[in-house]
Amino acid sequence: MPALDLPLFQLVHSFVGISSIVDWSAVVVAQYLPYAVACFVLYIILQEKEWKRKVWAFLVLAFSLLVSRGFIVGIIHYFYARPRPFLALGFDPLFIHESSSAFPSTHALVLTTLAYVTFMFDRRAGWWLFGFALLNGLARVYAGVHWPLDIVGGMVLAFVCTWATLKLFPEAAYHTKHEEASSSID
Repeated sequence: MPALDLPLFQLVHSFVGISSIVDWSAVVVAQYLPYAVACFVLYIILQEKEWKRKVWAFLVLAFSLLVSRGFIVGIIHYFYARPRPFLALGFDPLFIHESSSAFPSTHALVLTTLAYVTFMFDRRAGWWLFGFALLNGLARVYAGVHWPLDIVGGMVLAFVCTWATLKLFPEAAYHTKHEEASSSID
């Protein structure tokens, strides 16, 4: 375990039980925020007027998630089965959670990928979604189902896979940059 992982986890998780409202909020953010974010991203993409950009957004999103969540995370979990904090430290988390490998956080991975793709179309909304991804990660550490490094690992993997997907499908990046350049001229 990395040297900072346990102390950071203990710092964040030490506030559990002080306020039932904060505990309840952390559970809602940790478990249900991803559904709201996914619906919002779907709305943002569907609001795009140009159908090619919609298709590219779905292509980038689907391919990034397929490679990262569907392939790379499976390989990582196969070779590196990191126990979740509630199992490693022997306590009950704030909500019932499966005991699969903790690293990397797939919630952080998916939310960061959604934020990155949204950022291509709407920078302001993308920044909000990056914030929500961080908030969700903090809530999952607080709840005791992830270590801080799990969240960072999921976010880094999301950035790498989405960036690689944009390099693989450069027309999506071109159209995004082209649209910004033409809209800034108007």
